[in-house]
Amino acid sequence: MTKPNVQGAREFSLGTPSAQTRSPLPAATLSNAVSANRWNALLALALGTLLLGSFVLSALHLTPGPLAWSLLRATGIVAYLALAVTVTFGALLGSRSAPAWLARAQQYGWHGLLSGFALIMGGAHGLFLMVDGKYAQPLRGVLLPGASSFAPLAVGLGTLGLYGLALVYLSTRWRKRLSLKVWRALHLAAYPAFGMLTLHGVLTGSDHLGVLYGTALTCALFTFGLRLTEEVSRRGGPPVPGRR
Repeated sequence: MTKPNVQGAREFSLGTPSAQTRSPLPAATLSNAVSANRWNALLALALGTLLLGSFVLSALHLTPGPLAWSLLRATGIVAYLALAVTVTFGALLGSRSAPAWLARAQQYGWHGLLSGFALIMGGAHGLFLMVDGKYAQPLRGVLLPGASSFAPLAVGLGTLGLYGLALVYLSTRWRKRLSLKVWRALHLAAYPAFGMLTLHGVLTGSDHLGVLYGTALTCALFTFGLRLTEEVSRRGGPPVPGRR
């Protein structure tokens, strides 16, 4: 019996051969199995139908007054939670600190799925602002930063943050058309987008979600620090002044 190539398995599975041997499927198949999962598609269809129906009914004033406001808050919170998870664990992808119990391709698959989900829920959040019973805004107020008559700074930060998130998502979809350097630079836009969306929630939210925002920021900064430390160590550390 020949001895298995443990080193090769570690290179693929982030230091855990079991992650590679657990599923013999190709990496692309594992990643697609996450994004193209039948149940995920059905849930997305059901959620999209529910949100679209609620938006139309709210626009026609056929729903109770608080419904649009409740959905406005709910979509914003859910979008932020999905984004927080994406940013926090996205920094660990391809590093030694990545979850060892999940195959590498599946990590990227879930990362992309959650990013898209955060973007869609963020878009729905903006749409429900247009039909809110108290602070309804025209399309211009939602799409143009600073054009909102309600909390223009906070709403503008939300708009810019969502545009940044869309840029990150599209850069991943177009990754094969971009150089690695350009893709990485665009992908780093996730951090300022996350910061702007956090400020948006703090400035506009009427709920007491300070613990949520604080925890999300702490986790994102922690994993970013872990990845930065690993990258510096991998490249031999920062240069020492005076050393040749």
